[in-house]
Amino acid sequence: EARLALLQGRHPRGTGQGLRGVRCLNSSVIIFVSRHIICIFAQYTMVNIICKMEYNINQLTDYLAELTGCEVKRLANGDLNYDQLPLAIESCYTLCDIEFLGTMVTIAIPTGQGRISPMQLAKHQARMMEVLRHPVIFALENVPSYYISRLTRARVNFIIAGKIIFIPSLLMVLREVNNVTRVMTEKMPPVAQMLILYHLEKEPLVGHNTKEIAELVGLAYPTVNVALRWLEAKNIIALVGGKQKCVQISLSNRELWDKALSFMSSPIERILFADAKPDGSLMAGETAMGYYTMLAEPSTPHMAIDKVTARRNKVQLNKEYGNTIVEIWKYSPSLLSGNGVVDRLSLYLCMKDNSDERIQIESDTLIDDMKW
Repeated sequence: EARLALLQGRHPRGTGQGLRGVRCLNSSVIIFVSRHIICIFAQYTMVNIICKMEYNINQLTDYLAELTGCEVKRLANGDLNYDQLPLAIESCYTLCDIEFLGTMVTIAIPTGQGRISPMQLAKHQARMMEVLRHPVIFALENVPSYYISRLTRARVNFIIAGKIIFIPSLLMVLREVNNVTRVMTEKMPPVAQMLILYHLEKEPLVGHNTKEIAELVGLAYPTVNVALRWLEAKNIIALVGGKQKCVQISLSNRELWDKALSFMSSPIERILFADAKPDGSLMAGETAMGYYTMLAEPSTPHMAIDKVTARRNKVQLNKEYGNTIVEIWKYSPSLLSGNGVVDRLSLYLCMKDNSDERIQIESDTLIDDMKW
């Protein structure tokens, strides 16, 4: 209609007096038409955002009510001064208020396309709770297991509908598994963790019995047997057969990693120093990050050895001084690597909780570039 009015030498309906000739098609008229189109586009985009927000909020409130058995009420946002929030934070989320367990809570749904780092979410949460003076919970979706692990360690309140509720501000940690609510479980023993990483990075353990696995990794039969029994009890692997039971794993390598990650922990037992690189040590820490990623290697080398190698080493280790940082691992890093650098997955477990956001981002790269 606007274009037809311009060609007829008049303003579009309701915009003023008529114009003469097609010479009216100047920059100001083009701006008018552009603004008209932009307004229509903005209205259409806003409708889509509102519809998506309503779907997410309804999905979350239904999940909260179903899993906890508590009533969840939607509240109007009119009484809250969201304008007191920093614009850089407010613009990242769609906010909605609910009443849950007798407490006012703000649900924050990220609006951007990119994933916000757990450390950044923790900073946003602290600032929002300082301004709003009540708990803030982030509504997330489609995040990998290792990202969830980083969120929990950063003490971020979050909900993933149909998967997990983690709200430390309300002392609530719930996970849904086959419609059963349970508390998160204990950590994986070091040898069991090493066996899973050996299967993922060196060679498959499927079809091997306990004796064969003990010979592969150079550990005592009882030690490997205890580790395999623990993994079986957690439904990470299965032991099948007669007297000599063999390992069976039905999951793909990536699925196995995602399932086992929540049980895993850093292999570092303690950190010492030395004036030279210990014999049999491998590049670790930020030095290994410089090898695998775009991070620059530090001026002080980071190396890793196991406890047995440390005791036999000729290089003297101490707790305070030295030109080399030496990580003492709970299992031998040499079992999982053959190139003088610790393996990717163990390195990720060492670095994923580092307070430096650059290292956190590059730690994700270790997983993204992994060939499963």
